[in-house]
Amino acid sequence: MSVMKWCSYVMVSSAENVTYDGRSLIIDGQRRLLFSGSIHYPRSTPEMWPSLIEKAKEGGLDVIQTYVFWNLHERKQGEVS
Repeated sequence: MSVMKWCSYVMVSSAENVTYDGRSLIIDGQRRLLFSGSIHYPRSTPEMWPSLIEKAKEGGLDVIQTYVFWNLHERKQGEVS
């Protein structure tokens, strides 16, 4: 969850106004085409996440998509950690 919260913070903190007009996202008054990539957080250490996110930004990505590896959160059925 930490990665998703951090990514959300980064995106929201840099935009004043985000709307949708039925065609596209409008961020701070400008239509934006967002480029995304994936980071699989279980395949890296938490210490690596800031560097991975920074490299994604430097590479031109606006959005980071990740999976929720549910088997890491619910190792035993019905018990969520």
